[in-house]
Amino acid sequence: MKLPLFFHHRLGLNLGLTLSILPVLCQAQGEPGTQVLPLPLSGPAFTVANEAYSAYDRKDYDLAIAKAHEALRQRADAVQLRKLISLAERDKYQRDHPQRYPQGPQGPKARPKPGYIEGNRALKAYAAGDFDHSAASARKAVAQAPKNLDYRMMLIEALQREQRLEEAEVATNQAIQVVGPEPVLTRRLDAIHQQMAVAGAAQGYKALARGDNDAAATHARDSIRRFPNEIAYRRLLVSALIAQQNDSEARSAATEALALKGNDATLLVQRGQIRQRLGDQSGAQQDFAQALAVGNLPLREQASLYAAMGKPKESLERLNQARDAGELLPGDEVQMAYLLSQSGDDRGALAVFKRADRQNGLKPTEVQDAAYTAMRTPDDVQAIAYFRRVLGSQQAGDLPMSAQQVFDTRRAVSDLSRVWGLTNTTTYRGSSTSNGLSGAPSRNNDSVQNSTEVFWRPAGYRDARFVELYGRVTDTLWNKKSGNDKGLDALQGAVGVRVKPFTDYNVMAAFERTFPLGDSNVNGDWLVRLGYGSSIGTDLRVDVPSWWTSQLYAEGGRYLQDKRNYFNSEWQLGRSYRIDSISPRLVVFPHVVAAVDYDSKMHSEVDALGHESTSSDNAGGLGVGVGTRYWFHETRYKAPQSYVDFSLQYREKVFGDDSAQGVFARMTFSW
Repeated sequence: MKLPLFFHHRLGLNLGLTLSILPVLCQAQGEPGTQVLPLPLSGPAFTVANEAYSAYDRKDYDLAIAKAHEALRQRADAVQLRKLISLAERDKYQRDHPQRYPQGPQGPKARPKPGYIEGNRALKAYAAGDFDHSAASARKAVAQAPKNLDYRMMLIEALQREQRLEEAEVATNQAIQVVGPEPVLTRRLDAIHQQMAVAGAAQGYKALARGDNDAAATHARDSIRRFPNEIAYRRLLVSALIAQQNDSEARSAATEALALKGNDATLLVQRGQIRQRLGDQSGAQQDFAQALAVGNLPLREQASLYAAMGKPKESLERLNQARDAGELLPGDEVQMAYLLSQSGDDRGALAVFKRADRQNGLKPTEVQDAAYTAMRTPDDVQAIAYFRRVLGSQQAGDLPMSAQQVFDTRRAVSDLSRVWGLTNTTTYRGSSTSNGLSGAPSRNNDSVQNSTEVFWRPAGYRDARFVELYGRVTDTLWNKKSGNDKGLDALQGAVGVRVKPFTDYNVMAAFERTFPLGDSNVNGDWLVRLGYGSSIGTDLRVDVPSWWTSQLYAEGGRYLQDKRNYFNSEWQLGRSYRIDSISPRLVVFPHVVAAVDYDSKMHSEVDALGHESTSSDNAGGLGVGVGTRYWFHETRYKAPQSYVDFSLQYREKVFGDDSAQGVFARMTFSW
């Protein structure tokens, strides 16, 4: 007598050939919503259990019971074997006591119950791994016996195995409507929802990896809708929104996720980075500190957070620990260079950059950072070499840079490579502003003076903290007042040393000796000077045709032997225009000007007719002017290093001496 389908179904049999094919019917113990698929039998336990089922099919109940006990000894968790023993003992008793169990009016060959045949087909197909045919047969069985829970579970199981999760969800809901909210159905519905959420999240991560950020966000939201308390899906949503550059929504999503799990280090790091981009530095610091307090971040990530918090020493310590633990990845050596630089050790950072460059080579952006590190060290030769590589990468198309970024890089090469220079300035009523240290204002109002200076930087540029040795020749070429010295009578020389001690502040101090040249009537003296300059937009620009420009200089000094003190200053503000129709290196600068001079020797004087020619020892004026500058002397790697500049101004006196009023002109040649 064949085992009825009911028994096959309950036991998960495949006519004695396959075990555990209906895991849901052999329910594993677990919490609602957990996976209900039991661990299948394998190895010796499978062989013995298969013999037990075969013996049961042959109605050899004693052998079936013995074999089942042996298999159960090897696999005590196989609940189906206990059911087999129970059924074998029951059927053995029925066989041995037939008078107590009549066959009924129809006898042993009664017609099978509705759904039996299709259910049996579904079972066989499932056992053979043909889940598509199993689902089709199970549907027919369900149609024939709608209230049979076993057939409905077979359908749901087959659909799940086929990953037809939406159909499985519908089938489960239909089963609940017909059969009722059986625990096995509600647990299975939760499991399907979880499976759908997992599948959707997997699709979301794939979409994120290929750059389809919109699809990733959609999958993440769908998974959150199904399982709102699963933090992994919320991390996916935050990552997708960050990839969309939707920082505002990403911050809100991260905050909602942290409301569920406040100590999620990954989410805290993500929200901190978002807050940092949105300008909320204090909020970012709080998130980073809390993420570090959680204590489960890898050493490399801890290093990154400490760096973001402005703690380069702690960051470097974590990165060194990661290196000792063998956790460093390609590129981390360069990260150590950045951290050393942030901690103020540019020399150590440059050494790491060089080592990483020798070992693996630096990326173009890393070469760019190494160049600026070398400039700050200062190592002018190495910085120039790195900057030239940057320009080479840009020209090869390996490093995207704007036209102005390219020009600024070339300007850096020009500044770093300059070790000497020459400046010739001719002025009519006024002083030179070429270097911010121009000397005392002339007591003669109407004169033309010329000054030629050569300087040398023995130690190089040194990140704009240089020392210059210079020599200067000055002469008065023309003087309105007769009797005043000019030509050879006014020729004087000067030698001295200038120091610019700060990188970020254009402060310069000088000490020089002036002396007469030839038979000049000029008296020699020692001169101490201190100057300050500030400028915006005085260099050539290639990204826009016009730009605002401002330049200010102020200088004070004392002639030690003459006991003469002076101060002069000038501030220009205007807009520079590049005249591309003539040359992209020609710039015109209309501006307003304010100037103030002081000279302790510039007191009132009375001429031969009794007229007072000066009124005070100071002078201040306001006016307008226009300057024209032409840049030249450039190479592939250097921005223009030389220029010719002409400036013409008219000022009205505001206070003090008449020297503040009138026309002022200046022409400068700088090489």
